[in-house]
Amino acid sequence: MANNPLLPAGELRVALVRYRYSFHGGAERYLDELASALLSEGAQVLLLSSHWEGGKASAGIWVMVPVPWSPKWLRPLLFARAVRKWGRKNPDWLLFSLERIPGADVYRAGDGCHAEWLRRKRPLRPVTWPLDFLRPLNLAYLYLEKSLFASEILKSVISISARGKEEIIRRFGMAPERISVVYHGVRLPGDLEEGRCQARAQLQSRFGIGKEEPVFLFVGSGFRRKGVGVLLDAAILLATKGIPFRVIVVGKGNARPYLRRAVRGGADGRILFAGPVSGAGDFYLGADAFLFPTIYEPFGIVCLEAMAYGLPVVTTRVCGASEVLREGESGYILEDPFDPVSLSDRMEKLLDKDRRQDMGKAARKTAESMPKERNLRETLAVLSEAWRRKKED
Repeated sequence: MANNPLLPAGELRVALVRYRYSFHGGAERYLDELASALLSEGAQVLLLSSHWEGGKASAGIWVMVPVPWSPKWLRPLLFARAVRKWGRKNPDWLLFSLERIPGADVYRAGDGCHAEWLRRKRPLRPVTWPLDFLRPLNLAYLYLEKSLFASEILKSVISISARGKEEIIRRFGMAPERISVVYHGVRLPGDLEEGRCQARAQLQSRFGIGKEEPVFLFVGSGFRRKGVGVLLDAAILLATKGIPFRVIVVGKGNARPYLRRAVRGGADGRILFAGPVSGAGDFYLGADAFLFPTIYEPFGIVCLEAMAYGLPVVTTRVCGASEVLREGESGYILEDPFDPVSLSDRMEKLLDKDRRQDMGKAARKTAESMPKERNLRETLAVLSEAWRRKKED
């Protein structure tokens, strides 16, 4: 990327905006890699955040944007106001925000549309969902989101899926040409076969998995939104057929209610909770297929990671990663995220070892076409064009 002609060396100044920066977070890792790419191109880079836990490229470029102690719902509003104030004092910097900041020059819609998420989650709260529109934090996000897309300062939006772009156009009337779809990129692991046997043996030893038992994997925190309940119901349906298999759930969440449901449904021991981990590479290596029945996900980087490890993926149409899957070739796409029967049917299809391997190879090829470098290159192109327009204003 050192010879990328998109960025005029020494001219571009980018202020990256994230409310809370931690090198453990996925969005923060993205910012760290972007900061490295920008610095390598000769751009000037700052990171605006109210909290900072050191990362690599972020060291030395952090600018604290203090937010006074306040109720949780008020913090995003105060942070947005503080960032706008900083931007007015520093008009020669391009504000590139991962938060809903009215007054940003470029916004990356990595969290999707909050208004769309509230609509999608209604089946989880069939009686009390109207209360969501009375909760102060939701009202704050909805206000910031609407103000952001109505801002005359906003020059470009980066959506991480075509579905996300459609949501912004439909809900906020934004011109399509102002929204660029930039898919996630992924780092490809090396020789998969070399580590696969060892990783599988470790899972078998840790969880008491039989040698011939297929292993389905889920990775993600926020179990309700990401469909662990539907996944459990699908596993119960499959277990009633007496077919040996295991499901491993990796991520932060309360496992107890799901384990109780598994016992009541006759799937005791079929679904295993590993808890949060710092890296899921060994789980990807040791699994046979990846399941991600989310009810709303702007993209779902875990799906792309699983594909990079050669796993077929089952996810839902409302997951942005479904746009890079080929139905029946590299995975399966569920039309209804609340349908355990369809998920159980796809799980049963993937019990066939030859099918899993063929689909896993196709998934790996897709991941190979989506490297991190492509994501960074396309992002830099958006920033460069926004910078040009800002200089002309």
